[in-house]
Amino acid sequence: MKQFDPNIPGLIEGDVATFVVIDPAGEFAPFSVGNHVLDPDEAFKVKVEWKITGLLRPLWLSALGGRWNVQVYAESIGGGPEVLLASDNSVAADPNVSDYAVEFTVPPSVLTEGNPGSNISGLYKLVVSVFLNSNLGSPGFDMTGFLEGPFIQVENPD
Repeated sequence: MKQFDPNIPGLIEGDVATFVVIDPAGEFAPFSVGNHVLDPDEAFKVKVEWKITGLLRPLWLSALGGRWNVQVYAESIGGGPEVLLASDNSVAADPNVSDYAVEFTVPPSVLTEGNPGSNISGLYKLVVSVFLNSNLGSPGFDMTGFLEGPFIQVENPD
């Protein structure tokens, strides 16, 4: 599900357009095909892209300034941990820019592998949030967007 606030069509809108897992298995040619089954002992990447549009975009972003706070969470399906996988606040809010992107490297051993016969599933739904804080006071001019998915399975290939 996509969500962005504020969302005033034509004036100020946002969209978290891309949220993908880049499986390192897909980087080894010619026979390994990337999928969403990840080895818990290997790092993997997550790419997030979002866009701000509308007539008020330059004014809104000029007034807010600051940096986007981007966070990626993993929520276990069934038993298992809820984890902040990565966060970044290096992307500046620029009134001359409408497209933003960040790529995270999630280190190994952050997510727990599934264990048949236990309540640890190893199945996770990923969620991203992008947030721009406002210090302008009421009624609140913060910008925030969310996107849920994709799902991943964490499993040792041995």
